[in-house]
Amino acid sequence: MLNRNVVFPSIIIVLSAIAFAVITQFDSPMYQDSSVSAKFFPMAIVVAQIVICVLLLVQYKLKGDQSLQEAFISKMSIFGICFLIGYALLISVLGYLYASLAAFMFYLVYFKIKKPVYYVVAIIFVVAVNYLFGEVFYISLPQAMWL
Repeated sequence: MLNRNVVFPSIIIVLSAIAFAVITQFDSPMYQDSSVSAKFFPMAIVVAQIVICVLLLVQYKLKGDQSLQEAFISKMSIFGICFLIGYALLISVLGYLYASLAAFMFYLVYFKIKKPVYYVVAIIFVVAVNYLFGEVFYISLPQAMWL
C-alpha cells in the first residue's frame, strides 16, 4: 500500500533534483546590478525543499510502524494544490506584491484566523520580501500587468 509520508517527499526530492539541474543553466541577469545571480533564490528554495523532505523521510522511519494509516489524498492536500495553482495564476496577473497580500489574506480568512497580529505579520512579511529583493538584491519580482 502506498504511504503518503514516503511517496510525496520522494516525488518532491526527484522534482527538486531536476529543478536544480535546470537552474544551474540560468544566465546571470545582464540588465540588473545584482549582488547575486539569477540562480541564487531558486537554488536556495530547491536545496531547502530537498533538506526538508529528507528530514520528513528520516522522521517517518524513526517513528516506526504506524497502525493508523492516513488517507493518501486528503481535503487539505487538495486545498493546498488549488491554493498554490491559484497563487501562481494570480501572481502572473497582479504581480508579487498584490498577489501575495491577497493570498495571505485569503488563507487567514479561509482558516478563520481572528487575531489581528497574524494579518499584520503577513503584511509586514510580504512588504519586507518585496523590499529585500527590490532594494537589497536588485532582483525584480513579477509586476502587475497593468503597471
